[in-house]
Amino acid sequence: MAERRMFAKATVGSARFLRMPATSRLLYYDLGMAADDDGVVEAFSVMRTTGATDDDLRVLASKGFVTILNDDLVTLITDWHRNNFIRSDRYRPSVYNELLCRVRLTDG
Repeated sequence: MAERRMFAKATVGSARFLRMPATSRLLYYDLGMAADDDGVVEAFSVMRTTGATDDDLRVLASKGFVTILNDDLVTLITDWHRNNFIRSDRYRPSVYNELLCRVRLTDG
């Protein structure tokens, strides 16, 4: 996993983002730092280690910043590619590639 992550000003500076509670905004940053190269993260473990609540994650999902992929709270950061560009020689596919394919099929 990469040591560096970025957050686009267009995302984190938007009114939609800034209107959320501070705890939800902080969870978004924590999820982004823990995400794999496809923007997938096990939200439960991040929430457990940071003290974030289920409500914080629900706010992010309702505002469209994340998509919860399964009951174990494996989560996709929806603006991942806006926030981060990963060179092909450094990219490692997500271990949750099957879940990602299902989401992309239902979105398309």
